[in-house]
Formats: sequence, C-alpha cells, structure tokens
Amino acid sequence: MGKVQHAAGEKKKKGGVKPMTSQALKMEGTPGPEASRLPLVVALNCLPDCSLEEGALKGVAKVEHVSLAQVGEGKIESAAAVLLHSLAYLPRAAQRRLQPWQLILTLSCMDKMVDSALANELGLQLLHVDSGRAEEIADTVLALLLGLLRHTHVLASHGYASAGWLGTMHSSCRGMRRSKGMVIGIVGATSSGIAVASRCLAFRMKVVYFDLEEEKESQRRRAFPAGAKKLNSLKELLAASDIISLHCALTNDTVQLINADSLQHIKPGAVVVNTSSSHLLDDCALKEALINGTVAGVALDGIEGPQWLEAWVREMPNVLILPRSADYSEEVWAEIRSKAASVLCSFFVDGVIPTNTAADDDDEQPQDTPWQEEAVLAKPDRDEQSKRGGTGTTQQRQAEGAPAQEFRSKHQQLYYQA
Repeated sequence: MGKVQHAAGEKKKKGGVKPMTSQALKMEGTPGPEASRLPLVVALNCLPDCSLEEGALKGVAKVEHVSLAQVGEGKIESAAAVLLHSLAYLPRAAQRRLQPWQLILTLSCMDKMVDSALANELGLQLLHVDSGRAEEIADTVLALLLGLLRHTHVLASHGYASAGWLGTMHSSCRGMRRSKGMVIGIVGATSSGIAVASRCLAFRMKVVYFDLEEEKESQRRRAFPAGAKKLNSLKELLAASDIISLHCALTNDTVQLINADSLQHIKPGAVVVNTSSSHLLDDCALKEALINGTVAGVALDGIEGPQWLEAWVREMPNVLILPRSADYSEEVWAEIRSKAASVLCSFFVDGVIPTNTAADDDDEQPQDTPWQEEAVLAKPDRDEQSKRGGTGTTQQRQAEGAPAQEFRSKHQQLYYQA
C-alpha cells in the first residue's frame, strides 16, 4: 500500500479523497475548504451525541458517530482516529475495518488486557482512556450486595407494595439477612476494593482482604482501613467470608480465579459479587454452586454466554446481572470524554500521544501498548518553533507523553508535515 499523509490535517488515500457535500463543509468559524481537509474522528457504536468532542476539536478534526448499522459506509476506514467502548465487544466485521495507522481509543474499558491482546492480534494501535471510578464501583457493589441480602429487587418487581406483611410476599422475604456482623472478603488491594471496605465498615460489617499483588513490586501500594483484616491466602478468605467481592485485574494468574477448585473452599451460603472482569469467574462452576446451594447468591457486572445466563436468571431470583455499568456515572463519563478529546488534540496538533491516560486509581494494571513504545513523529516545524521561543506546547506534551519517534506499520506510514 501507499503512504498516508496528514498535511495540515489532510488525509490522502490511494484513489483520492471522496468529495464532500457543501453541508459537510460548513463549520462555524471555519472556511469550507479548510473543513474538508480536517481529519475524521469516528465514534464507533458510542457517543451518539458528539457535541462535547466537536466543541473540543473544533478546527482540529471532524467528529462523526457511526453505528453498527453504518459500518459498511466506509467512514471507519477513512478515519484517522476511532473512539469505542471496547474492541472485544465489537462484531468481527467492524473489527476488520479498523486500520493499523489509526489511533484507536477505548473509553472506560473494563477488560483492558483482553482488548490489548486483541489489538495486538489485529495489528492495531490501541490506547486506553480512563478516569478514576473506584467510588462508582464501590457504590454499585454495596447496592448489589444489599439487594441480595434484602431481596429488594425481587420484592420491587412483583408488585407486593399493597400486599403487606401478611400478604403473598411473606415467602419472598425468607432468607433476608442483616448486614451488621457479616464478613465481607475483598479480593484485590485496588482502589475500588478499599472503597468497598470503608463503606462496609460503616455498615458495621467485618472486612477481610487478600492482596494478590503483595509479592510483586508496585509503585503505588494501597492501604486498607485499619479495621480491615489481612488474610494470607484466597482459600482462607473464601472459607471465612459471607460475601466475596472481586476487585482484581485480569492477568494470566487471575483468569477463572473463582473456579470449581476454589469453590470447594467457599463458606456455605456465601454471596459472590464481581464488578471486575467476567473472565475472573468460571461461569459453569459458579452456576453449579448456585444450583446445589453452596453459593446463596451472585451479583455480576457483565457476563459471558448471555443466552444461557438469561434463562438462568429467569429461574433464579438470587442472581443480579448488570450490563457492565458498575463504573458509570455522569461525572466520570464526562471526565473520560474530556480526557479523550485532549489526547486527540495532542495527536492531531503536535503528533504526540500522551501515556498518562489511565486513571490514578485504576484497578487494572497498566497494559503495555505499541503507542507507549513508538509514537507518531511530531511536527518538525512546531518543534523548531518551540526551540526558538514559541509556545512550548509540543515540548511540554512530549515531556508528559510518549517519545516522539516515527511509527512505521507493516503496510502504512503516518507522518505529519506543517
């Protein structure tokens, strides 16, 4: 294939650029011919309302939302950058349309390791953009475990409000538990796990935890509240806990951490809550534990095998499943979008890709990506301007971001010219 160039924001492809309509050329404060040369950013199956990104990138790039129904229109292939929630959850047909020279940003992806591995397999350049969301996850964990203990979801969904205590809802109340004095076991010394510990101590629950990463060097060691007790093994935690909450990153060591073998050590009647990667669980083993009564309830944020799990949920009211929403809030989503827009601005204006795009309290361990090893060549003219006493923007961003090296892929080469 030929070379792809961005000259003053213009993307040239083999065969020329498809003419733009007059309506597409109209941008407030930007002449029509200039707008036609702006690089395209595609929000793939996310951000139906791109007004925030359009405002932040005005005069720098065009932003368009592309739904899965529009993947065949050619916009994905012509984009210089693509925004999406998760690469792994895109249909294969959409994945194949992504190009090696594009900057692909995942917004608040829960399974960073899975997406990074898939990006390497497809030869794509992927960057995770995230913001601190430990508080959102902790709030969701408390809502889920209290829902299981107090049966609120069952009672609310069956219209028992007018029945009263002596009505038909009495049987649905059986098995409701008092949270005070229960033992919650937290797996993983992450920010969300620590936030859950603080909340549970306020509910006068007993908190124990097991740190999977204790023996590994870490730049940031997180401390549990003084009232939490540290245990020495996962088996010990499972045997002691009435509630188990998973807060660890997905690694080769934690895939199916909760499996048939580990469930043999679980305290009978325990409740399992997982707001981390669904790959931490062996779904079949967990289902069997629910059926035989070893596990009293399960709350999951995201699942694998939704077809059989949907039938399972209809038959088992002691299961709560969320659509991967545990870490969502309007506040954190606005922060993530703002950070992504800043990354794109650095990419298009200075040719620099920041590496500090993960959250300060991110539960996932930072994943190495090709962008952290190689970066797009920064604009020479802007560098020279900075050396001569210019704005210094490029130098500042290079100090914070990836080194300014020329990136060459197998098939395409992307570089900037003033």
